[in-house]
Amino acid sequence: MDIARAVVFIFVFIIINIPIFTQLYNIFLKRFNNLQIVVISVLYWASAIFTENLIPFIVVVILVFNYHLKTEENNSLRNNNVWKFEWKYVFGISIFTLIFMVVLTLINSVYILILNYFLKYDIKPQSIVTDFYNSGSYVKVVYFLLIVIFAPFVEEYVFRYYLYDKIFLSYMPAAYAATLSAAIFTIAHYNAGGVPSFFGLALFCNYIYEKKGYFAAVAAHLIFNLSTIVLLLFIEI
Repeated sequence: MDIARAVVFIFVFIIINIPIFTQLYNIFLKRFNNLQIVVISVLYWASAIFTENLIPFIVVVILVFNYHLKTEENNSLRNNNVWKFEWKYVFGISIFTLIFMVVLTLINSVYILILNYFLKYDIKPQSIVTDFYNSGSYVKVVYFLLIVIFAPFVEEYVFRYYLYDKIFLSYMPAAYAATLSAAIFTIAHYNAGGVPSFFGLALFCNYIYEKKGYFAAVAAHLIFNLSTIVLLLFIEI
């Protein structure tokens, strides 16, 4: 692992795990005694280091289904409940996401063309894409779970609910809050060639989050990532 990749790993690890652990502590852990808090904290952080986003995913599921869905969270900034979701919207969100993905892919292609031919910038694929290509069948299944299932739940909780909604909206207008959270989301994915895609996806999911809530944003993110994986598998064949 080179220095740049190590720095990015640390940044992503912090930006993902601190919000989730903070929520875990504030909602559940602070009711426990000191010894229990220390033991659970050590287990969380030690496990999070070696399991990618598996532990954050498990904790997010616990937070969502054992707290957010059972607790009324009143927010005067919007009229809708971000934790409420109607399954009838899944098909529409899926189609909307696929159309947006096509448009975003075209924009990103033009961006890469500019970097390659005008700025002579050497574009490299995202590290996880390279790892996916070079892995065997069983490891591909693990990457599929990490990218398609775990990442949407975790990242929408961190970037849309926690950073955008819970933190940034308290200090700035929605447009600025969405832009800032999208910028952090883009930096966390560390790929110069994918800046328009990551930034666009973040803003898109933010829009879906505002209109239909957390689960709708997760669905959009999931469809986007699933389409990307299917495309990678198709290219590989």
